[in-house]
Amino acid sequence: MSANDVILLSDMIENSRSETSALDKPTQEAYFVAKHYLRTYRPTHDDLLAGIVDGTLDGGIDNIYIFVNGFCVRDDAELHALGRDAQVDLIFMQTKDSKGFGESAIEKLIIHIPQLLDFGRDEDELANRFNPRVLEITRRFLKLYRSLEMPKLRIFCSFAALRAEMVHANVESKAILLRDCLLTCFKTCEPMVHFLDAADIADMARDRPPVSRELALAENPISTDTTGGYIGVVKLSEYQRFITDATGKLDASIFEANVRDYEGDTGVNKSIQATLEHENREVDFWWLNNGVTIVADKVQPASKLLKLESPQIVNGLQTSHEIYKRGTAASFQENRSVLVKVIQADDDRVRDSIIQATNSQTALGTSALRATDKVQRQIEEHLQKRGLFYERRKNYYHNRSIALTQLVSIDQMGQAVMSTLVQVPHLARGASSRIFDNEIYPLVFNEEHPIQLYSYAIELVRHCEAFLKRSAPREHEDFVFHLAMLAAVAATRKDHPKSRDIARIEGLPEPSRLTELLQIVREEFAYVQQRTGAVLLDRVAKDPLTSKRLQDRAQRFLRTSPR
Repeated sequence: MSANDVILLSDMIENSRSETSALDKPTQEAYFVAKHYLRTYRPTHDDLLAGIVDGTLDGGIDNIYIFVNGFCVRDDAELHALGRDAQVDLIFMQTKDSKGFGESAIEKLIIHIPQLLDFGRDEDELANRFNPRVLEITRRFLKLYRSLEMPKLRIFCSFAALRAEMVHANVESKAILLRDCLLTCFKTCEPMVHFLDAADIADMARDRPPVSRELALAENPISTDTTGGYIGVVKLSEYQRFITDATGKLDASIFEANVRDYEGDTGVNKSIQATLEHENREVDFWWLNNGVTIVADKVQPASKLLKLESPQIVNGLQTSHEIYKRGTAASFQENRSVLVKVIQADDDRVRDSIIQATNSQTALGTSALRATDKVQRQIEEHLQKRGLFYERRKNYYHNRSIALTQLVSIDQMGQAVMSTLVQVPHLARGASSRIFDNEIYPLVFNEEHPIQLYSYAIELVRHCEAFLKRSAPREHEDFVFHLAMLAAVAATRKDHPKSRDIARIEGLPEPSRLTELLQIVREEFAYVQQRTGAVLLDRVAKDPLTSKRLQDRAQRFLRTSPR
């Protein structure tokens, strides 16, 4: 590595600061490195921020991420439907603005990782040595791993030194000890230790995951007079290749859905499994299956080959998962095929109509299907008038380097409305991905709600978050949704405000009002903490009892406080 690599990387990081200006320098560097190190997963800005644990008592760890079948897991919602052999990736990262890789950094992980990844760990004792985010994410991993059936595990430890020139031999020997340590924790895991110098990180930043893919058909496709529509059959082995990345894991970036959309061992999926497992030379797989639908910005045919630009699988998630699972358990040797429809749809409205039409028989709306709802489009258009960019589609604006302060994801909006309107801040804190559940979604995203509800809800939560970062920086993540619920009650003077009440609020609460409400939050957290014996505040924040106590306190607040 040359001095030029260090200078060029420094320029890249500096140029990215317009996107991440809200972050302090160490956090911004951790975000930058994670964004490019994890590039093959196509993480969202929510994913990247959720994994940053840098700070006091971080155990020498700056970032921790959990991916299952290529999808980032950021909350505690159950993932029990994935079946056998799910691919779990646990990633620890450290980023330093230094000229070398210190042995002490590796030694810290050799000591700390076994403590954090111990199923019998004592959190009360660990709370004295690790910050809450480190404990929360590693607890989530342990719970997730135990809930899955025979998962395959890879553990990555990456060390990034922004001004490093080489890896010393002593450091390499410590890396061997770290790999041995990971195998001690999980004997069957695949341990990986990576050292990233300035040249490595700069190369990652330059490397853009391919936006185009090739799909080889078994025979020439059928097309119509309408440009860009093709029907064909694809060998199961070729389709397996199409939906996986270079490492063999399911490529989450090509699915317009999230990991919880896979329904597991349902009757339909068991039927698909049985069809795949029992080869019948007289019956092809596509005769018995509805197939998959792929949309792409551009489709270029060449005989039996289709070149697809920015392809997305918008229907056939269950079929794709079952083919993936079968392909990882035993390679496809037979000549069976899957039916594939490929449609060129660079217009967002056309894409939405295809997703809606091809999923019309789906009993439970997937996250992809929800993103096409009329209310989601209305929110996107409304927020743009207020200088905010609504990511109803994963990474749509993030890929355009919009500043983090201007991005609003569906999850963030769901958390804001769950807190202020639905008054379930414990779910907003602990299970935001449940926003797509049938019993929750219509309460949050409803065309009957005034559109102003959404802009005010997100602005109120961010206002509360900014206040807490000044007033209670260590607790802001746990307090923010509960404080926002009380702030909405105080502003509307109603203990259970309706959507129209919140939409009519003018102005954001003064710091003096938030200080008053924060005291109530602290008191009720302390009550639940004492009653349950919880040491860590994130457990209290996720407890429905906390939400119930605050709802009761909100009524008393309205009776005793002046207007």
